[in-house]
Amino acid sequence: MKNICIHSEISVNLPGFRVLGTWDTTPESTGAISGKQRGSPAPALCIDATERRAYILVSEESTDSVYLATVEAEGRHLQTLCMLPVSGTDAQVACIQFLMEKESVFVALRSGDIFSISAGNGTWDIETVGTVDSGIAGCAWSPDDEVLAVVTGEGRLLLMTQEFDVLNEFALTQDEQGEVQHVAVGWGTKATQYHGKAGKAAALEDTKIDTAGLSADDDFQVRVSWRGDGDFFAVTLLDPAAGREIRVFSREGKLHSVGEKIAALEHTLAWKPSGRLVAATEKQSHRHDVVFYERNGLRHGDFTLRASTRRVLDLAWNADSSVLAVLALVDTRGDGTDLEPCVELWSDKNYHWYLKQELRSSSFGGDLISHVVWDPEDSFCLHVLGQTAYMQVRLHMVPDVSHVAADDSNSAACVVDGDKLLYTPFAVANVPPPMALHTLSTGIPATHLAFSAFGSGNDFAVLLSDRRTVILHESASASNVSQMSAPVERLRVMISSGSNVRQICWPKRDTIVALGGDSISVLDVDTGTTESYPIADLMLDTCDLTTLVTAPHAALVIVQDSRGQVYSLDVDSVPIGLQPIVQLPAPCVEIDAVAVDGMPVVVGRTDRNQLFANNHLISSVCSSFYLRRDMLIFTTTTHFARFVPVDGDILTATPSEDSNSAVSKYDESRRRVERGSTIVLASPVGENVIFQMPRGNLETVRPRALVLAVVRRTLDDHRYREAMLNCRVNRIDMNIIYDHNPKELISRMDDFVLQVNDPDLLNLFVSGLRDEDVTRTMYTGLKPRDSESWVLPPTTTDTDGKVSRVCRALRSVLQAANDPRFMQTILTTFVCQTPPDIAAALQLLAPLSAEERDSALTYLLFLSDVNTVYDSALGLYDLTLALLVAQRSQRDPREYLAALGALNALPNEEYRRFKIDSQLGRMEKALGHLCTAYEQLGSTDDMWDEMVAYVKDTVQYQIAIKLLIKDQRRFCEMCELYGDHQAEANTGAGWSQAAASYTLAGSYSKAISAHVQAKEWRSAMSAACSAESGCSPQMIHDTATRASAVLADHHMFMDAAMVLLEYTEEDEDAVALLVRGSHWTEAIRSSLLRQRADLIETTVQPGIMRAYEALSEDIDEIRDALTSKCSRLREVRSKPLEMIIEHHAALAGGLGEGTDGPLPDNIDVMSDTTSLASKFSTFTGTVTNASSRMTGSTARRISKNKRKEERRKVRGKKGSIYEESYLVDSISKLVDRVRVNQGAVREINLVLVRFGKLQMAAALQSSFETVVQQILSQAEFVFDQQRVQMRLGESGVPEPVPLETNDFGMPSQPKHPKPVLPTFEWKIDAVTI
Repeated sequence: MKNICIHSEISVNLPGFRVLGTWDTTPESTGAISGKQRGSPAPALCIDATERRAYILVSEESTDSVYLATVEAEGRHLQTLCMLPVSGTDAQVACIQFLMEKESVFVALRSGDIFSISAGNGTWDIETVGTVDSGIAGCAWSPDDEVLAVVTGEGRLLLMTQEFDVLNEFALTQDEQGEVQHVAVGWGTKATQYHGKAGKAAALEDTKIDTAGLSADDDFQVRVSWRGDGDFFAVTLLDPAAGREIRVFSREGKLHSVGEKIAALEHTLAWKPSGRLVAATEKQSHRHDVVFYERNGLRHGDFTLRASTRRVLDLAWNADSSVLAVLALVDTRGDGTDLEPCVELWSDKNYHWYLKQELRSSSFGGDLISHVVWDPEDSFCLHVLGQTAYMQVRLHMVPDVSHVAADDSNSAACVVDGDKLLYTPFAVANVPPPMALHTLSTGIPATHLAFSAFGSGNDFAVLLSDRRTVILHESASASNVSQMSAPVERLRVMISSGSNVRQICWPKRDTIVALGGDSISVLDVDTGTTESYPIADLMLDTCDLTTLVTAPHAALVIVQDSRGQVYSLDVDSVPIGLQPIVQLPAPCVEIDAVAVDGMPVVVGRTDRNQLFANNHLISSVCSSFYLRRDMLIFTTTTHFARFVPVDGDILTATPSEDSNSAVSKYDESRRRVERGSTIVLASPVGENVIFQMPRGNLETVRPRALVLAVVRRTLDDHRYREAMLNCRVNRIDMNIIYDHNPKELISRMDDFVLQVNDPDLLNLFVSGLRDEDVTRTMYTGLKPRDSESWVLPPTTTDTDGKVSRVCRALRSVLQAANDPRFMQTILTTFVCQTPPDIAAALQLLAPLSAEERDSALTYLLFLSDVNTVYDSALGLYDLTLALLVAQRSQRDPREYLAALGALNALPNEEYRRFKIDSQLGRMEKALGHLCTAYEQLGSTDDMWDEMVAYVKDTVQYQIAIKLLIKDQRRFCEMCELYGDHQAEANTGAGWSQAAASYTLAGSYSKAISAHVQAKEWRSAMSAACSAESGCSPQMIHDTATRASAVLADHHMFMDAAMVLLEYTEEDEDAVALLVRGSHWTEAIRSSLLRQRADLIETTVQPGIMRAYEALSEDIDEIRDALTSKCSRLREVRSKPLEMIIEHHAALAGGLGEGTDGPLPDNIDVMSDTTSLASKFSTFTGTVTNASSRMTGSTARRISKNKRKEERRKVRGKKGSIYEESYLVDSISKLVDRVRVNQGAVREINLVLVRFGKLQMAAALQSSFETVVQQILSQAEFVFDQQRVQMRLGESGVPEPVPLETNDFGMPSQPKHPKPVLPTFEWKIDAVTI
């Protein structure tokens, strides 16, 4: 769907010189070639792609001397380099080639002379390489300039190196058929095949091809063409016996294949650089074809040239094989006498060849085109030679489509195919190429096409190949394809300009602007007058203008020069004016503009796939783009389509290369497309985008970004029905209708219902509602985000109750309308609200007629589960309605009829409701109905037993107590039952709650026991001593003894002793409990208070001595362990960490071979995996050769190894990588023990001093002080000098423990936390002995 546009034409005249080997014409020639002339121009042009130079062989008209000249297109002048030792009359060039590696020009003459011309010391030297005695019929260098294929005059083929050493020499015409021969595939002879309508007579026709005759236009020359990779080359030659044929040879000179014989094969030959096809021409009596051969010599397609093409001179493929240039003599006048040399540019898509451009000699200053060469690197740069001029033509392929953002735009595209225009309005029809909805004829080929920038943008203007004629077409808007009529030709106008026009634009209905080589012309369509303005007068510099376009979104006509400067063209002023807009970072092949905040923003794409917005780079991998008024759409070479909103962000959009990362399904900023897809056009105001695939077919897609843009725009305009239909067609979540502007939709709910007026649409909208803001979670706009974490978390502040809020608002409007059509929608609102209110929906069915109720009930069952509806109907206590629902369910009638009959047979309504609520699981309501039925039926014991059983089964004691508050007897019974239930938990809290329940029930004995079990001895004793309990002194004594035992079992020795001291005479037991709890001072005080000083000697002092001995032993054990572990830690840290890692790595790799010492911790002698060699790298721990499949046994083995790993860490085996961590952890635990013992040491020293045991107190204090000082002295070394913690990696090689985040949010190496160190506050200063 692209046309070839001429961007620039740089022409250089050759004064006093004539191109060597050009047309043989007389001075009286009228710029045409006689149809009788048989020869073809010889090659005289080669290109240095590195220095951007053209080398031309010219002959001086005055002396007939031959010179090698160079042309710099930028400088626009000719410079002769050296003179060849031949005359212009006798010299016939067979080949001219620039050799890049040698930086020399190779020239071969048909006489056999070979020259090498190179630059040295500022001068160009000519070296005569040699001479082929028999002459040179044809030759060509391989694409890498390493092999030269030469066909001699004797019909022999020579292969030479760069140094002109002969690699191979053999006869060109050989009897053999080559390595690849044409074979029959077994379809039988022609006589036995089916011939369809031709009948049996076709089997008898002679199918032999006459190849002896030659085309009347054959020049009898030999041509050589190489494949793009240089592995094969083809030669077209004349065989005296077989006529002209094509032979394919390998790089080594072996005959690969011979081309399939055809009757009128001509001399042209060009191998496609991509390597698939060899192009040639065939001229039959009724048509002229370009034919293609495969490497194996078989025909593979063709296309027919125009009838006016009388003779083909040469074929040339561009560098990327996308365009085939055909140099031909064309009958432009139609009389067949004088033929004009033209260059036809052909391109194919969808197996159809289009004539995209025709370059005429008449548009070349009248000079006859004789040579055409494509640039080796720039695929769209064409070098053209005439008789006395050189021209460099820069081309580019761009789609010609409409851009005006109008609601009635046809979104049309127009494709040039010679003198035909293929017109397709994509707004109403997507016709796949090469077909089109309408085909228009222009008479002669078109050069450029431009759509109008006014009105609906459907009209277009066409510039013909004569570079003067412009055809204006008008096209009417249509809403469907049946109304779409073909565009009609409105007018043909002529541009009378001094230079050839190459581009046009149509900014206003009465104005055509044309860009020529050295001027800009403004054509008044109404009067037919043309005003031309030289570019030199409009610009301060001499830079060429390359692009002329209209930008309807910015209301500008913009032009671009060859350096990337963009100007706005004021066509209304006289003379016209150029105003600079922006300097693009690089010249662009496609440009457009849009107004952002009143200022124009120019968007351009370079030939290197860079996309710019003014001077800001948007993408460096852009393959095509389309600019809408509100959005920039472009495709990338990484197979994505991206969407950038046209606002202030377009100048700050972050460049993205679109890596292979996953794309979120809710990402509006990009979507994947087929590899190689490009944009043809996008609907200027709609949501369609037309993509063309690499093979040529078209696809219409509706990207989410454009669809949502339309939905948001229609919602802003309060066109709710249109927005809803768009959402349904494009599968957009309808929550956006509410979430886009919640308050406005609620306030305009009447208008919403009035516009939609369709129960089905309303049902679809309500059923899709959910408590989520989709504008935050799904459709967040066109701000590109990370594909993995870009979705915002759903909010709860604005979306809680959203569904219910919309359902209530919509239901109120629908109920007020009182329209029976919306009954289903009302039911939907009840079902979809949170929580669903099916009971209320069922209540709406009561006033309906039988037919309406049946329909509504059927719809309700469609929305909800039938069992849920049945339960809701039963919950209304309407057995008739429940029966109607059950009849529409899959329930067994024998079951539901019996169940409903049993309920209907119950005499008491409250008891029936109890049964229904109990069946539905509504336990609280069921218990309420049961209590009411208990009262109504006379409070019988049977009812009470049923109530108690139901309360126990459903654990509704609290509700039952509340309901029975008026019945004191049943109230107490229920409280006692509740206390029994709470006591079953057998926990402290449970016993405490049970005690309260027993107290309410008046069961004091159970309450006292519960208080005792809850360790609430004060509450238990106060209850036992109260008058209501009726407890005797002995019972109080027993309660106190039992409470003391329970407290002692829970190590509450102080409380256990206090209850004995206060409520019994068991002084010995009380003091013994205080001694067990190390409450020395309290034990002494209680003994003296009870006047039992004997207990101090018999109980307290022995207990103190036992505690002293145990504490002394503990301190000695801590001191010894601390000394041992600190010593070992110093020894471990004295060994470098690298040495430990290398040692374990060696053992892990060789299992201890040749090494001494213990095996590492990751090796188990009995393991079933130790015989496997390690597959990991010592330094990186990366798997180098391992299967990714994990079996069940492997998983269990890994889990087992992890458990072993944890046990090794705890053991801290000597020499393991865990030893240091284990020692630090052990020392930390010792520090904690010392800190805990500080209080115990102080308490026991105080009582030792009281009993005169000063020596013992001093010894204990001194021993403990030594331990504390040792800890404080070693703390810095142990905890502050920790090294990196290590662990065994999956490979068995030690590796650092991963970093963790510290309190400041920074990554840090995990270390064992430093414990709280002991102090000397426990020390008694008086104990110094």
